[in-house]
Amino acid sequence: MKKFTILFVILVLMFAVWAEPAKPKKPKKPKYKELAAMYQKCTDDLNYTTSEKNDLENKNNNLNAEITSLKAQIEKLKEDTATSGRRMRIVERNLAKTKGDYDDLLKSFTDQSVSKNALLAEKEARLQELQSILDQKDAEVKALKNKVADALKGFEDKGLTIHEKNGKVYVSLDAELLFASGSWEIDNKVKATLAQLGNILATDIGINVTIEGHTDNAPYKGSGNVKDNWDLSVMRATSVVKEILKNKDIIPQRITAAGRSEFVPIDADRAKNRRIEIILTPKLDELFQIIGD
Repeated sequence: MKKFTILFVILVLMFAVWAEPAKPKKPKKPKYKELAAMYQKCTDDLNYTTSEKNDLENKNNNLNAEITSLKAQIEKLKEDTATSGRRMRIVERNLAKTKGDYDDLLKSFTDQSVSKNALLAEKEARLQELQSILDQKDAEVKALKNKVADALKGFEDKGLTIHEKNGKVYVSLDAELLFASGSWEIDNKVKATLAQLGNILATDIGINVTIEGHTDNAPYKGSGNVKDNWDLSVMRATSVVKEILKNKDIIPQRITAAGRSEFVPIDADRAKNRRIEIILTPKLDELFQIIGD
């Protein structure tokens, strides 16, 4: 606006000069100098204004560039914000799912802990029950051993041994106490003792009985159906079984006869290897039932 004002003033002055009627030349007056000075001032102002305009245009261009850059940054921020929002929503969904999974796991763990504690308590009760049964069976085995020892008391130091092992009672009788050499016929002197043993077994119905016949490693030269140590060991075992079963109160299913021949020696002395072993085993049906359950 200032620029156009200056131009207008200049034009007015020039018009005034031209419009003045021609007069005889007179000496120049100071007014021309004033106009020249004013013109120069207007020219200077125009140059200043032009320079200022250029500066303002440059600043305007710079500001427009900054505005464009800021707009681009704003759009970038908007895009980043939208991306961050999407990511945040994804994280929130994942967090919610993770929390749900954690809650499910925690509940499952708690339920399992309760179940395991109940199971442990049940197992502890069963173990105590098993231990009680084992203690009872152990006491029964000891009592049985004492009863058998009392019944066979007359054969102490005569080839009779009684010992307890693995919850069983082992009664070992040297073959010389029962049989003549090479025979399986029981000596009448020991039949009464075997009858006493049968009385014990008749009253103790919770006992299974295995009777094993053992020989030494000397070859047996027999005849008929009894030809070797296998046959002899079996015949001796069955002879003892039959003698005990004369007590009709004993259930035959409780008794097993076995021949072991010469293959389970206990001593370098052959005489000690020739023996009858009566193995008394408490029934553990109740125990096995608990273990099976």
